[in-house]
Amino acid sequence: MLHYQVAVADPKGHYFDVQLQFEIAREQLQGKDEERWIDLSLPAWIPGSYLIREFAKNVLFVRARVGHVETTCARERKDTWRVHVDGAQIGSVSQSLLIQCEWRVYAWDLSVRGAHLDDTHGFFNGTSLFLCPKGFEHAPVELSITRPGENLPDWLIACGLPTQAGTLKDPHGCPVLRAGSMVKFQAADFDSLIDHPVEMGALQVESFTALGVEHVFAVYGADADLDLLRICNDLKPVCEAQIALFEPETRQAPFERYVFMLHATDNGYGGLEHRNSTALLFNAGELPQRGVEKAPKGYEGFLGLCSHEYFHSWNVKRMKPAAFVPYDLTQENYTRLLWIFEGFTSYYDDVMLARAGKLNEEAYLKSMGRNIAQVMKGPGRLNQSVADSSFDAWTKYYRQDENAPNAIVSYYTKGSLVALCIDAAIRQQTGGQKSLDDVMRLMWQRKGLTGEGLREDEFPRLVLEATGIELSREIAQWTDSTDELPLGDALKAYGLTLSQSQNEEQIYLGLHGQFKPEGMLVKQVINGSPAHASGISAGDLLVAMGGKRLTETHYKRLLASSQPSTEVHAIGFRAERLMEFDLLAGKPASNEWTIKKLEQIEGKTVPAPWLQ
Repeated sequence: MLHYQVAVADPKGHYFDVQLQFEIAREQLQGKDEERWIDLSLPAWIPGSYLIREFAKNVLFVRARVGHVETTCARERKDTWRVHVDGAQIGSVSQSLLIQCEWRVYAWDLSVRGAHLDDTHGFFNGTSLFLCPKGFEHAPVELSITRPGENLPDWLIACGLPTQAGTLKDPHGCPVLRAGSMVKFQAADFDSLIDHPVEMGALQVESFTALGVEHVFAVYGADADLDLLRICNDLKPVCEAQIALFEPETRQAPFERYVFMLHATDNGYGGLEHRNSTALLFNAGELPQRGVEKAPKGYEGFLGLCSHEYFHSWNVKRMKPAAFVPYDLTQENYTRLLWIFEGFTSYYDDVMLARAGKLNEEAYLKSMGRNIAQVMKGPGRLNQSVADSSFDAWTKYYRQDENAPNAIVSYYTKGSLVALCIDAAIRQQTGGQKSLDDVMRLMWQRKGLTGEGLREDEFPRLVLEATGIELSREIAQWTDSTDELPLGDALKAYGLTLSQSQNEEQIYLGLHGQFKPEGMLVKQVINGSPAHASGISAGDLLVAMGGKRLTETHYKRLLASSQPSTEVHAIGFRAERLMEFDLLAGKPASNEWTIKKLEQIEGKTVPAPWLQ
């Protein structure tokens, strides 16, 4: 067994201290004769976020003892430390050696992917904190969390791991961490340990039951008047709809308890899925308040984020690409299928809100229109297929630069539109008797419940088996090429029309920039745009445009008051060099896509599919 202990060691300095204790048999040691050792490694990335993040950079030191004798512990590779075992110690024991290690981790990453600690709360993913001894990946784990000190207010811990019997908990099942006390958790193995993030602090907590499963919602950082009960009431039918989608007969979730962990910030957004929990980051000002009937404008987006991460409990946490079975957390794991596991989840997040009655038809259509606009406004869709986008997640999507709009397409947004096209084709060709839901259920039975990964070429065969519809050619065209998707035809099958419009009140220059006191710092230039043709490049500082000093107010007025084909003169600097540019203003691109419902198609009313 692996025994880990995490201590809130120096919250003002943002340091966790971690200890590890385990016993190792002589035959489990690496090396031979008098040169024996055991390697301990830290993951280089976290599942769900496809970028090598080098978490080991935050480890300050690692020390080790064999028995009670300090031994050499040196860094062997960027993410691996080697604990050396003296030959005399090996020969002095008959059964096993006790290895004790300790290290310190800097935790100041305010995101859902890393670790963050101050004197008001702590958050960590196991991938940021826990070194694993080689050969012990499948050993059971005990995790203890301590909070040294005196006269400190109690903290609550939100985590999906089971606790030791007799643990003091709040009414919603969250363990209470008192100063000088310890809370213990159990995990089946190292993979389970790192798939259960921990949030702790002065948390606001509420809970609800969805189809017999307890769901806990824990929030850090929100105002005291947060209407957490409303959030739970709104999420309950969404969770029930998702459980019923995958298990329409048993209505049984793949977990016994689920934990939502939200860090409410002044300006933040993000979510990361785990097997029975999710870590969320969202703007506190967009959350509902007690006594205020009307929810903030961004609240539907918050529910969509929760819906998205919850759907991942099935789609990517349990049914996943074969390339992820098992994960290799030391290096990139390449797959061309993220358009299924992220894109389809992006399709279903709003669909599930609508089916649960938390997103009305008008709002749903507007959301779909925004997704279409987001894909269509980017020239990168003409240069990268959604399958290539999946494969290139490690080097392009998660490492976006100034040329990203011209070079890449999102497997999230375009993947959701591919799901729309597949769903529409199935519904149309089966007369509404089958849908993408049937494919997802079959994939759950074949992959999610068995642990077998989805092979790169296997999805079209699942579609055929689940629905009787052969879509291999269409799926290849929609995912492996840069051809435009047949969105108009897909929506027509749903009884909807798709139209595009332009903002006739503005000219188009094709610039994205950040305004500073001295002018506009150009961040991106869209290929084929007037800015591109003029020679403006990312990194240029534009100080004047249209004969006036360039401010944000002047820029907006210039766009609104000029006409297409107007010549616009700009002056700026490229490093220290003075530059002048002549732009021929263009018409704005189609920046709004509107979806409207037809009352009837061919004399027969077509029900809204997301309500089925």
